[in-house]
Amino acid sequence: MEDNQDNDTLKLWRFFRFGRDRSLYTPREETLQQSYESLILRVIDSGKGEHLVHLIENACKKSCRFYPLAYALAVCARSTNQRVSQKAYQALPNVCKTPAQLFMFLKYCQRSLNLKSWPRRHRKAIAKWYTENRQYLDDPMLLAGHVTKYRRRHGFSHKKVLKSCHPNSSKSSAEIKYILCYVVKGLTKANQKIHDGNDKTFNNNIREFITDYETIKKQNVPEDDVIAIIRKWRLTWEQVPNRLLKTKNVLAALLPMMPLTALLRNLGKLTSFGLLQPNSKGEESTCSRLENEDILRQANLHPIQILSSLNGYCKGRGLRNPQLRWSINDNIVQSLTKAYMKQLTCSCQNPRLPPNILVAINIRRSMENHVAGNPVMNCKHTATALAMTLIKWQSRTQIVTFGSDNPVQRLEIPISEDGIHDMEMALETVTARRENDLTYFNEPFRYAHQNMGSVDAIILMTDCLTRGDQSNIRDAYRNFRQRYGDISFVTVGFHTNGEDFPVAEPQNPKMLDVIGLDAEAIDLIVSFLSDQDQQIRESFASLEIYAGATEEDMDQD
Repeated sequence: MEDNQDNDTLKLWRFFRFGRDRSLYTPREETLQQSYESLILRVIDSGKGEHLVHLIENACKKSCRFYPLAYALAVCARSTNQRVSQKAYQALPNVCKTPAQLFMFLKYCQRSLNLKSWPRRHRKAIAKWYTENRQYLDDPMLLAGHVTKYRRRHGFSHKKVLKSCHPNSSKSSAEIKYILCYVVKGLTKANQKIHDGNDKTFNNNIREFITDYETIKKQNVPEDDVIAIIRKWRLTWEQVPNRLLKTKNVLAALLPMMPLTALLRNLGKLTSFGLLQPNSKGEESTCSRLENEDILRQANLHPIQILSSLNGYCKGRGLRNPQLRWSINDNIVQSLTKAYMKQLTCSCQNPRLPPNILVAINIRRSMENHVAGNPVMNCKHTATALAMTLIKWQSRTQIVTFGSDNPVQRLEIPISEDGIHDMEMALETVTARRENDLTYFNEPFRYAHQNMGSVDAIILMTDCLTRGDQSNIRDAYRNFRQRYGDISFVTVGFHTNGEDFPVAEPQNPKMLDVIGLDAEAIDLIVSFLSDQDQQIRESFASLEIYAGATEEDMDQD
């Protein structure tokens, strides 16, 4: 029974962390691989359902994936245990901060749990999310912004949700009443309601905002009016009709408010529209933002995100849209280079990593394929960038390359103020080391045994793994573990051939697999190495999962 309890606890933690019951991360995955309802219900049956809801609230502040939390909260909310259900619905505003997250929760309630009708408790909780949500009570304009920005997600719209939950807004402020009426009945009815109420305390900014928003949705609106409205309300691209996003002047109006992550993704497109020409206002503001340490810190960008954007921009053409081409602006390139170095040396990018880390980079020819989740960088380039980042954070990190023909070779990566030049030198060295596809994965472990007195973690980077690779790496790790104990071991496979062979053993919490690489994957690796995940796992251990508790019937009226 105890082994099953530990197994379930580990599975649940992994589900929250990775979206599956194995220590395997893949970029941009937002679909459940299987149903975890029975696992969550066992927690509830054990009498720990309320504690599980508390863990969900805490995990949403730390987890890199939201959809497992939305699913788990949906199972708790629809549980037949009244206390757990009530606790889950009370947590809804704390877990689901945006309509997109609320709609995902509703999707799991409806699809995964076969919820075809809305019971009373469900309707009441969703209605309260709109009428009693603290963030909207404090700032009704935020609700107006959310209903216009997140119009439809996951098969739900605000109108559909509000008509299903029938919110009682009699005790709500005039602003919230107006917004909800607008969503369900339209602008004319909402204005009539305010006129009839004759509420002198009503915030007219909300009415002006929604009126202007409805104006730009109309056909044949003068472009100057659209631009004035965008600048007046600082609209985001989600609030602007798609047909208007194809014009240069509208994009120019959106540029100053564009989040930095979106800006990095769209530098090529913006350049192709002529918005980032040398000595232009667009170039000046973009370069200023890219070089601003405070803006970079607030955006919480990883250096590899910036490096990826730099590589993509320097290609001068789009990958998904080959017809999209642009002339490379050297000033933008220089600002991206400075941004990369600022984030690499930023104090906020300085995790407490263990001192003795070995990073081993495979150098077989297939490492020149592109990275899953980051098509503008190949495997060798990404591995070198990640290794350089780790050695910047922990100077005692050792980096080696390995393959088949030659023994493991030490890779010395210089770290100076000229980070891009250091990167280019290191990449040239790694690129020059090229071997056949046959790889001896036990060599990095042998190197660590012969050359490192103490080992805290090993990160093995390769392109993709075969079943034979999986077996060889596991055997090498088991043999190494007998001498050095349970060291942390991360396998990073940058590419996938459609069939994954994870190395991490299901019962070993010290092993992690990453297939593909994005910013969340890097954060996950750092969290794993710095034992932050261990703290989260310990909180899950208190769930004490076992079967046999009595459920309470929930009123479905």
